Amino acid sequence: MFRDPIGYRIKTLSNMMKRNMECQFGPRNDRTTLMQGWIIGFLSDREEKGLETFQKDIEEEFSINRSTTSEMLKLMTKRGMIQRLPVAKDARLKKIVLTDESRAINQHIDRTLREMHARLTEGLTETEIESFIVVLDKLIANAEK
Repeated sequence: MFRDPIGYRIKTLSNMMKRNMECQFGPRNDRTTLMQGWIIGFLSDREEKGLETFQKDIEEEFSINRSTTSEMLKLMTKRGMIQRLPVAKDARLKKIVLTDESRAINQHIDRTLREMHARLTEGLTETEIESFIVVLDKLIANAEK
């Protein structure tokens, strides 16, 4: 069987990162999954920029389908991580807003992700990091075709 040298390494790195993140977070009283943590971070970044966030924004940012996003947001709402608030201009739209609890979670996640980034990029120059990001962006664009 053909083992794609790029895809194989990306999947291996993804698995290793997930395992490392789970070890870093340890037992989670807040029961936040890694994906929920990334969504909380995304919402926090947009909130800091003064941007409203809707389900479609999350679907596009993380390349996940509508039904998966919907189920994840329902669970996050149930667990008190987010609120879905109506928008005056369109009653069908619900903007997604962080709760105080999820803002506290985000501080811990942010610190942990920064540590992970430092570990992953150890020994790499800024030029190597920038080149790697350019290559990854091209791979992502090719995968979207």
